[in-house]
Amino acid sequence: RPADRAEALAARQAVVALSMRCAGQGCLQRSIAAALLCRTRGAWPTWRTGVRTAPFRAHAWIEAEGGPVDEPAELAHFHPLITIAPEPRPGW
Repeated sequence: RPADRAEALAARQAVVALSMRCAGQGCLQRSIAAALLCRTRGAWPTWRTGVRTAPFRAHAWIEAEGGPVDEPAELAHFHPLITIAPEPRPGW
């Protein structure tokens, strides 16, 4: 099932609290760890990677309920390249 915003935020905060790598500049590690933690709890957020071009920068993040979870406003300048969303199921 899709993760709701509270679940995704709790997972992100947990991995940031427990891992210095996830708390720092490790957006890929942080986003994957948060998504997998949600998965162990029976949910899945949308996981994304993207880039901006001026200046070039890559980023990875999770989303829930249609928006990024605990990310800076500059994320609006990123163009998603890879998205792994929860599979829609009847009745969701």
